[in-house]
Order: sequence, then C-alpha cells, then structure tokens
Amino acid sequence: MFLKTKSMRKKAHRLTFLRAAALMILVASTAAKTWAQNYFDENGGYFGPTEESPQYGGAYYTGNYTSPFKTYLGKTDAEIQAKLDELWNHYFKGGYNQVIYYESGRGEAYIKDTGNNDVRSEGISYGMMICVQTNHKEEFDRLWNWAKAHMWTKYGEWDGYFAWQNSTAGVMKDRNNCPDAEMYFMMALLFAANRWHDARYMQDAQYILSRCWKNGSGSLFNEAYYIITFQPYNACTFSDPSYDLPAYVDLFSRWTDTNKDKWKNATTATRTHLYKSSHRTSGLFSDYNNFDGTPHSESYNRNAVKYMYDAVRCAMNFGMDYYLFGVDAERQQVMAKRIIDFFEADGYSHARFNWDGSGPSESYTLGQVGSNAVACYALMSTPGYEDIIRKNLRMAWDARLMTGQYRYYDGLVHYLSMLHLCGAFKIWKPEKEIPTRYQSQYHSIITGIKSPATFSDSRAWYTLDGVRLKGKPTSKGVYINNGRKVVIN
Repeated sequence: MFLKTKSMRKKAHRLTFLRAAALMILVASTAAKTWAQNYFDENGGYFGPTEESPQYGGAYYTGNYTSPFKTYLGKTDAEIQAKLDELWNHYFKGGYNQVIYYESGRGEAYIKDTGNNDVRSEGISYGMMICVQTNHKEEFDRLWNWAKAHMWTKYGEWDGYFAWQNSTAGVMKDRNNCPDAEMYFMMALLFAANRWHDARYMQDAQYILSRCWKNGSGSLFNEAYYIITFQPYNACTFSDPSYDLPAYVDLFSRWTDTNKDKWKNATTATRTHLYKSSHRTSGLFSDYNNFDGTPHSESYNRNAVKYMYDAVRCAMNFGMDYYLFGVDAERQQVMAKRIIDFFEADGYSHARFNWDGSGPSESYTLGQVGSNAVACYALMSTPGYEDIIRKNLRMAWDARLMTGQYRYYDGLVHYLSMLHLCGAFKIWKPEKEIPTRYQSQYHSIITGIKSPATFSDSRAWYTLDGVRLKGKPTSKGVYINNGRKVVIN
C-alpha cells in the first residue's frame, strides 16, 4: 500500500514506533521475570540482589551476572556453557598433557604444579574456587580433604594457615604459607557453605577467618596498615599486590563471626593499596611491593621489583571487584585505562617488564590474556573503548588452552578469568541475605514443596506432605524442620 499524504505517513511512523516501544516493554518485562526466576540454582543456592536498594552497580547489589561474551561478542548461553565444559574437561578430566587435577585415593585429590612436580596451596585453593563456581561438589570435597590432611595447621603459631608447598605424596616441603591461598580457601569455603547448605564448610571458613588476626605477630594482614603481608612471620613488612583481593575482603567483613572491624578496615586499605600499586603511566604492578605501593626488593628474588608472574593477577583482581561491587569504580577505571592502553601500545606482544613498562621480554601469556580481559569490565562504561574491549574478549575466548609441562599457572589464571567473563563466577549468599520477596521461592526449592506458608511454626516438624508432627520424629526418613529438609537416620 502506497501512502499518498504526509499525514498518513506520519501516522504510520507513529504506529510503527508505538509497536516497537510496546515490544521493547514486553521483552524487558519478560526478561525481568525470567531473571527473577534465575537467582537460585537447582539446590537453592542464591546469588541474587540484596534486600536494600542498590548502593552501587555491582552484581552483589543487583544480581546481574550477564556475560560480556554475550553483550560484546554475541555468544549464546549454549556456546558459553560449552566453553565452560571445555575448560573443565581439559584441566580436570583431560589427557596426561592437559590435566592438572589428580585423585589420590582416600577421598582426596590435588592440583599439580606440573612445572615443578609438586603441590601448591595456591593451586588447591584455586581448584576449589573453580569447583564451587561450576557446581562440582565431589571434586571440591576431594581437594579440601587433601588440603586438610596435608597442608592445614590447627595449632601453634601457624594455626589456621596452610603450608604452601608439598610433594604429590603429601609430604610438607615448606611450612611457610602463601597468603593468597588462605584468601581463596576462605572464599571458596564460604561460597560452598552457602551454595550447598553445608555447615561444615562454614565452620572451617570461620576457623581460618578467626586466625587471620593474631593481635600481634603472625597476622595475615599487617595490623598497622591492614594490608595483606607477603608472609605473616618472615616477610610481614611488605606485600604482594596480587594478593589484594578487595571483593573477597569485602565479603569477609560481611560474613565473618570475628574481627569485623578489622576486616572492614582491611577492605578499604586493600582497595587503596591495589590502586597505589598501579604505576601511574604503565599501569603495571610489581611482584612484591611496599605498603605505599612502590616496588620492594628482596635478595632471594631479583625480579621482585618487576612486573613478572604474580603481578599478572592484579588486573583480574580489580576487574573482579569492579563488576562484583563497583564501590571503587572511579579508581579502577583509571587502573584499567592505564594497563590496557599500555598493552595496546605494546601490541599484546610481551609478558615481562620493569614497573614503568621499560625492558620488555618474553611473549604475552595466556594468564595475561584472561586477566587483562577481566580488567576490561572497568572500561565498559568508558566511551571509545568498545573495540579494544571486544579485542581482549575475543583473545580470551579464542585462546588455545594450555598443554605441556607449564600448563599449571597460566592455565589456572585463564580458567579463573573465564569464570568471570562467562558470568559463571557468582557471589553465593547466605540465607540471611535472601530478600523477603524471594524467601518463599527459596523454601520451595530446598524443601521441594510449593507452599511453604503451610509450615507456620518453624520449630515444629512436618512430613514432606505437610502433616505436622507432635515432636521430633523417631522413625528414619526425610522431614521438614525450620524450613529445611532434615534426614533422620
């Protein structure tokens, strides 16, 4: 039909616009409903928004974990899940030249540093984080059993800490700890307790949290500066900025049963230390540094003042904090611009530098590919970076997974980065943080009963059919008490 008059054409345009607007509203409404239904996993693990109005734009407040692979590269949910499956099957179930996860009997397993043929606390803790985020409870338990049996100390000055280096047979090679492992152990255990509703994980996490502050020598964080130490006894006067995990420290301050004020102070100090550690021009970080952010030299590591191996993780750490919380967004945007601009100028060619960016050497690594892509989260609201963000995401997506002797470190850093980029790294929250409007849905999932409102007395016992009992049952079976399924043996 040909519209002859200007008036008719205007009416047609208005109609088209109104239809488009209505469709957008419908899609948005449907998306909102679908999103609300997906704040829980199949077992009632909750990763949705907070009860209060969002103070910042991070996923902790909003429950939004949309993958930038979807928004920037157009990847589908099926493609993203296939990528996650590829990573899991490669590093945990793959062939001898791929796998880093090894089961050792007795319900135990370890992550092997294939380059040094030993087991590091760092690797076990990273493996546990991967397992809880990908819902592999059996492998999580095996790794935790190994760490408890061979690394964890629960007495003396090292109480609560983990030996950083063991043989694959479990023999302790070095009693000292590596503090980023404690950070990942605690965070993984808290997430596991919340996602899988297992109080044992919570008890273990709280034990470690309570031992991080010793009111004197041996604290994981320097008690004068509230910044994590390189090592709490023998190297407590300086730090390693790649141990700065502000998102983790923020969650510790919310969920710990002890030393809340100290963890709150550490949250602020950690964000500031990470920012000060970023070189003002290059955006690079040194492997070791002082509490003021300047590089720190040690006789046993001549490269400690350079951007080498540990420092690669810093970009992932602030990128993670940006999208999970957004509390320090302005400074993290500055850090992201510095480091991404630097590697753009370098052509993503080199891996090692002096702190100021001079003296390039070695080739750009898989760990850097992943970590720097996570840093791009902090650029997603900055005009002019769209193509650069897309480039970094495409490099992370297309990267060939590590094989060979040195697959351990860069493979793990890239894997953790991919969890963040795939929207698969979530803050699994305790029941007390589930908003009132989602409580009914939560109890429906964990009890398998659609009308939890019928259980009016949380202290009473009920059958799965909703029949109230006179007291605690004595017969074996599954019952409801305090809104949860309880097995009576």
